[in-house]
Amino acid sequence: MKDYWQQQALLHRDGFVKELHSFLSINSIEDMSTAAEGKPFGEGVAAALEYMLARGESDGFHTRNVDGYAGVIEYGEGEEEIGVLVHVDVVTVGEGWTTPPFEPNVRGGRIYARGAIDDKGPALAAYYALKMVKDSGLALTKKVRLIIGGDEESGWLCMKHFALHDKVPQIGFSPDSSFPMTHAEKGQINPTLALPVQVSSNADACFQLLSFQSGDQGNSVPELARAAVKAPQKTSPEWQREVKSGWEAFLEAQATTGELEITKAGDLTFVLHGKPAHGMVPQNGVNAGTLLAAFLLSLDFEASDYSFLSLLGEVLHEDFYGERLHVACEDEVSGKLTVNAGILRYDRLEGGSVRLNIRYPATVSCEEYVEKLTQRVDELGWTISNLRTSKSHYVPKDRPVIQTLSRVYEEHTGLPAHLLSSGGATYAKIMSEGVAFGPLFPGKESMAHLTDEYADINDLLRAMGIYAHAIAELAK
Repeated sequence: MKDYWQQQALLHRDGFVKELHSFLSINSIEDMSTAAEGKPFGEGVAAALEYMLARGESDGFHTRNVDGYAGVIEYGEGEEEIGVLVHVDVVTVGEGWTTPPFEPNVRGGRIYARGAIDDKGPALAAYYALKMVKDSGLALTKKVRLIIGGDEESGWLCMKHFALHDKVPQIGFSPDSSFPMTHAEKGQINPTLALPVQVSSNADACFQLLSFQSGDQGNSVPELARAAVKAPQKTSPEWQREVKSGWEAFLEAQATTGELEITKAGDLTFVLHGKPAHGMVPQNGVNAGTLLAAFLLSLDFEASDYSFLSLLGEVLHEDFYGERLHVACEDEVSGKLTVNAGILRYDRLEGGSVRLNIRYPATVSCEEYVEKLTQRVDELGWTISNLRTSKSHYVPKDRPVIQTLSRVYEEHTGLPAHLLSSGGATYAKIMSEGVAFGPLFPGKESMAHLTDEYADINDLLRAMGIYAHAIAELAK
């Protein structure tokens, strides 16, 4: 059957690529400023969801829009259900793209656009796979449900709403990770730390942190940081030269770039460029916010200015595994806990906030580490103003879904289906026997959440064939 499904995928190449251009052109970043009834995550996400549902309806599938939170495209009959779970929302885009992120561009066999690999490209490939199964006329004994979410990158409100209003399949896959398959996913602890304003007793003699901004997505490593600082009223004649010299030496030592503007009135604006990465692997990036804070600590700050910079520059900077937060741990299934400081904000009149994305090992107690984190945050003089958690996920290797998908993958690739674990969170975890299955093939670079995100078109077509075969096997 391998050859049949791959041939079918290749026959759809031109139509798939054309449609992928249209789908990726939709700016589906969550935008609550345009949220409305039936569009809980904004107009862009709603448009992307409707695009998929309209495509399904035109091809004769039964479709349903679940109040704008999620959508369903169904095929087949039967008491048992197979779930294929995808999402149409994307992360923010940042700076430095070679071509505009919502104007898809094909170069060297790759399609470049935000969402190309996470997750609109794979979502459309999964849809085409379901259509291929339908068009084959193959008899199924189970219902297949392609469930489309709109809030995967932010709060998963889409799946929470869906679970309240519909039945969640318990067996299936999500095309939102890597091949062969991910059977263990870390859980997440997502706290927002808050720092109240603390008045300095000697403000005129210290530098003042007027504002600080870095990052706009909790699950991405910030690539840009900006700080506005006011110099002390009483400074030596050489202070500007000393600050500039120290800044330049710091940038050189850190092998990064940045800008510094100083006005005659003593107002300083710092801009630092980091390296973006997915929040599940913060060690792969350079956090612009914590790095800028580390430099600013070389200046003289007091009160809440200092408390904010100290948390960023002395506790969170390069604390990828939570040692300085007192939450470090690991297990054999999924490895070490990781910490990403994703959204960093400070205003001298309003205080500071830091949004963390902590991913804890699959077999670790969430409650235990929330308690440890709360204690540590309190010791540092901060509070937790908001806390969201999501459970970890683990499917034992002897389960039928793993055996079936392993067999399909090995038939298509000739490679052993080694089981993977991940710090990422996919919709697979809402199914008791769900796994993340592709689309990234072994040895291929993941550009999810990064500048110039792309997907290899041939790989998406290859994954399409694998998904069709997998759906047919799971639902037969």
